Amino acid sequence: MNAYERLMAEAIPTGTFGRARPTAQQHAETAPAWTAKEQAAHRAELLDAISTPRPRRPRLRVIDGHAA
Repeated sequence: MNAYERLMAEAIPTGTFGRARPTAQQHAETAPAWTAKEQAAHRAELLDAISTPRPRRPRLRVIDGHAA
């Protein structure tokens, strides 16, 4: 079955190729539940990562050894 046939197999294309989307309950059961402590630790790690200055590398380099 090619991509066009899969698309035409659905009356209203949903992108699930014939399978129903999960219900809200099914989605809630699969979503990870983070505790407030885990969220705070994760946020602190992210903020540290984006606020730590990193050395910048030059974006351009001279290939033939002579600057133009």
